[in-house]
Amino acid sequence: MADDFKDVTHLYRVTPSQQTILNGIDLVETKQKSKAYAWCDVLQSVSGLLLGLFLFCHMGFTSSILLGKDVFWSLVSLTGGYFFDGVDHLWMHSVFVGIIFVLVVIHAITAVRKFPSNYKAFRIMRGHYKLLRHTDTTMWWIQFITGVILTGLVFPHILPMLMDPGEIGPYGSGLEVYHSWVWVVFLFLIVTELHGMIGLYRLCMKWCGPSNATRSFLRKLCYVLIVCMIGLGSCTIMGFYYAGQEAAAAKTSHYVPGWLQNPPTAAYPGWWPSWLQKK
Repeated sequence: MADDFKDVTHLYRVTPSQQTILNGIDLVETKQKSKAYAWCDVLQSVSGLLLGLFLFCHMGFTSSILLGKDVFWSLVSLTGGYFFDGVDHLWMHSVFVGIIFVLVVIHAITAVRKFPSNYKAFRIMRGHYKLLRHTDTTMWWIQFITGVILTGLVFPHILPMLMDPGEIGPYGSGLEVYHSWVWVVFLFLIVTELHGMIGLYRLCMKWCGPSNATRSFLRKLCYVLIVCMIGLGSCTIMGFYYAGQEAAAAKTSHYVPGWLQNPPTAAYPGWWPSWLQKK
């Protein structure tokens, strides 16, 4: 019988105890150790946190279309440095989108390592979910499914903005929605918000270790945020759809506020910088 077992004690500085074998305690004593997996886990968490927080900023930014095309145009111009010298610096948009693109790539690469590598591993993972039937396990499963879908949807969404930032605006962004399959846009919204909000909740569970009462509160907060973000996002999509419909009728992709048209069709708003007003 002794020949059936492999002697691995030479891999340890000390002989592994019962606690080491069962609970993983004192595994730092092993000779073969690597920090690469831990660093990947940290990168995944940090990039996920930044992207999750960005979803709130992105929703606030895009939903401004509901307040009017002038409001959204002004916010886009602000990120392009227009209010400094009256010129929309496209490279500033590209830098901002590029940072988000890098974060998405880092998060995707570090997350893919946890995906099942074959069908057998997938079945084990699915069996684990069906066996436990725990709310957090269900949320983990939903995040996995939405992560797979996002892998195919997020890059077609980001790359056009990165390669052609001049099309970011009420009409340009509206045309993208108007000429797309609207159900795909809604699918992208739903899986993004599910993945992001559940991800933020699971980050709290992983790194903060809250009590059961706090866990219950955070879970309910997660549900509320998902509903609110999807609801507001749905209204935003329709706002861009109608803006795209208007742009298609006008046969233009560039929106110009009334006070900047030639001749002007509207007065300068009260908040418009004085140094940009033409005398």
